[in-house]
Amino acid sequence: MKSTITMTPWKFDEQMIMFPLVLLVIICSHPTVNGFEVFLINNLGGNTNLAVHCFSPQAKDLGSRVVLPGDDFHWEFGINIGTSAEYECDMGYGNKQKRFQVFAERRDAMRCGNQKCYWCVDRDGLYLYIKEVDDYQKQFSW
Repeated sequence: MKSTITMTPWKFDEQMIMFPLVLLVIICSHPTVNGFEVFLINNLGGNTNLAVHCFSPQAKDLGSRVVLPGDDFHWEFGINIGTSAEYECDMGYGNKQKRFQVFAERRDAMRCGNQKCYWCVDRDGLYLYIKEVDDYQKQFSW
């Protein structure tokens, strides 16, 4: 007896192509890829309040606030595909006042742990919690 092997041609399966396309459409229709949170913690000590006005040149004004000693001001935001995020804050106490860039995606996205950036505002400057070294490091002076 002769044995015959029959080869069936490969069939195009529409489901094989449709699933990745549908997945791509879902991903692209949700423009926010990464969500971040920034915290400004008043560590000035004593009864010293921190005046803060934060904004994003690309997005929105977060308004002005007074952060009490030991308290924090924080906000959340998403980064849209094809854009980058930056946030700046005018801060001051007593006779000190300065503008600081508290979030720049290229600079901070990898430094901040779990997409949360913790800034400790102290009398000698601003300290950022760096995940890699598991400690706060001074980034800016008044």
